[in-house]
Amino acid sequence: MDPIRKEQLLPDVVLLLAALVWGATFSLIKAALNYTSPFMFMTLRFGLALVIMTSVVAPQLRSITRREWMGGVLTGSSIFFGFTFQTWGLVYTTASKSAFITGLNVVLVPFLLWGLGHQHIRTKRWIAALLATLGLFLLTNPLRGAGLNQGDLLTLACAVAFAGQIILLGIYAPALNTLRYFWVQLLTVVFLAALATSVVNGWNLTPAPALWWGLGITGVFGTTLAFLGMTWAQRRTSPTRTALIIASEPVFGALFAVAIAGEYLSPSAWLGGVLIVGVIAWSELGQRARL
Repeated sequence: MDPIRKEQLLPDVVLLLAALVWGATFSLIKAALNYTSPFMFMTLRFGLALVIMTSVVAPQLRSITRREWMGGVLTGSSIFFGFTFQTWGLVYTTASKSAFITGLNVVLVPFLLWGLGHQHIRTKRWIAALLATLGLFLLTNPLRGAGLNQGDLLTLACAVAFAGQIILLGIYAPALNTLRYFWVQLLTVVFLAALATSVVNGWNLTPAPALWWGLGITGVFGTTLAFLGMTWAQRRTSPTRTALIIASEPVFGALFAVAIAGEYLSPSAWLGGVLIVGVIAWSELGQRARL
């Protein structure tokens, strides 16, 4: 294989594997939540990732700069709220719907930037937003009794929080040490999740294989390796290519939910999910990241 093509292919494979792992985590988290609270699950998941990363970053911890602390705390807070809404949402909605709704974060990024006065919204983005709304309508089917529920709304809030994370990454990641910046993010999430666990639910869990599998896969693969892999790949490929590949995450999430968790999606729900993924890909084609 041509060395140049190989260099281009490897980041794509890493991003696709990250999307695959993240897609699998929706069903794993939903199963694990039968044995513990959302906040405690987050504490243990990110705590495991923090322990792994501390063993790697330990020699550099005294070198963390003020900007790395500031960027890490802000980005980590956004991750905390994103996973809080997503994890709580999974208590009330299905893993497949959660996967598709979470994927809307890519479409929401330019609108958050517009609200902050940093970006003009082009006609293509407005059309994408309208089509994504139609996809969300078909997916949740709010006109029926079992349609839109509080889990769907919580997951929509999760998409907004993750859109904020993408913006913060665009601001801080290029100029900061990747490992130290990521470590501060993990520390922030663990601190906030542990605080919320103590105040809201308490430290209760029921030992079960589904819980340990969920924690192990989300902590090691879904958090530590996937986030690091995405950061590594983003330095070697374009933002547009990254967004297009990551857009496959909701599809993987829905497929795992149907194959493993036995969930059912109606034809209209599948149409809505496919429309959302298609809109995500179409909205990013030809776009350049501007923060």
